[in-house]
Amino acid sequence: MRHFQTSRRALMAGALSATVLLPAYAMAQDTVTLRFATTEDPAQMQPVIDAFVAQNPGVTIIHESIPFDDFNNVLQARIGQGDSTPDVFTADMPAVSALVQRGFLADLTDLVGDITPFHLPASLEAVTVNDRIWALPVSTSSMVLYYNTDLLQAAGIELPGRTPEDRLTWEQVVEMGAKAQASGARWGLLWDQVSRIYQQQTLVESLGGGNGVSPEDELTLDITNDAWVRAFEFYAAAFENGLSPRGVPGPGQTAELFASGEVAFFAGGPWWVSRLFAEREGLNYSFTPYPAFEGGEAVTPTGSWAWGINPNTEHMDIALDFVRFASLTKEGALAAASLQPIPPANVEALQTYIDQPLFQTENLAGLGQLIEYELGNTARIRARTVGWIQFESIINRTIEDIRNGAEVRPALEGAAAEIEAAWSRLR
Repeated sequence: MRHFQTSRRALMAGALSATVLLPAYAMAQDTVTLRFATTEDPAQMQPVIDAFVAQNPGVTIIHESIPFDDFNNVLQARIGQGDSTPDVFTADMPAVSALVQRGFLADLTDLVGDITPFHLPASLEAVTVNDRIWALPVSTSSMVLYYNTDLLQAAGIELPGRTPEDRLTWEQVVEMGAKAQASGARWGLLWDQVSRIYQQQTLVESLGGGNGVSPEDELTLDITNDAWVRAFEFYAAAFENGLSPRGVPGPGQTAELFASGEVAFFAGGPWWVSRLFAEREGLNYSFTPYPAFEGGEAVTPTGSWAWGINPNTEHMDIALDFVRFASLTKEGALAAASLQPIPPANVEALQTYIDQPLFQTENLAGLGQLIEYELGNTARIRARTVGWIQFESIINRTIEDIRNGAEVRPALEGAAAEIEAAWSRLR
């Protein structure tokens, strides 16, 4: 795979040469109302709504915030019954295949044309099903390994470097984390999205075990191979040995423990820098690349939200304009990301994110460039399958069981049987 620094120039040139992104838009006298459904706080979506409406007088956009756990059920109850709203909605990238299979997404391929200049390959792959585009990428993600400089120095540990060449192995992280604990750290290692396949898939893929689904058949499961077992035995051992804590619910709580100065290493996303770490008094920290297993492949998590259009919408042209604005224009992408600390998927807007002043401070210098590198070289999307919703739910529950002491191979075998039963209704 090419280094993103090289490929970005070509992507940027293509994006800049595409001068006509949005059609000339002439509004009728009557106001047109779009309903836009997301799982986000309404305030976070307001900047992109305001920016679009400012360019399109006569359009009203009503944002509906729906809890994440209820989102699929709401779509089923409305779009599944032929409702024309929501007109536009956010789609978790690995769920795109499932949403297509259910008929919830309009085929955008012929409506948007070639969008390859605007996004990184991983983002485009995530929204493509059967060589057709079903949603447009709006945000993306990556992760690094943060460390508490005070705790490492107290343990006599040399501070890790910040470039891809300085990548630690998971085995080294465990050794250093235990050493830091012996010198006063409460915990040696925390994962940001504990018990979620989004992050833990990288352990398996670093060992060559795949993402759990056959690349030839998206309803052929593969979660019991030796690499899956080895990866989750490593994961289980971190909790069994007291390196990582059981009982911490997940994102937010794990980040708070690191921010409180109790944790030596924290494998997490860049979103916590502005949301939590930067303003925490007394927290001295830096970062190093996301680890890989010794002899294994460097793999980092990626994927986030794409925006799709209800095929039943009564306002396809305006809905399409709104989605294109947020995904294909720098202005719209930056507006969509302005109150969201996750990276925008649009390559021009991503450069602005990477170059933000916060990432130029002494303890974070080079963070933007590392994110840039990982997105272009090591980023791996989650499995694409029409059975994603069932897969994610069962796998996440199984990972949590493993964290709490369940024997790894039987747990994975039980999960496989449960997923196969759920998928049998999709075949």
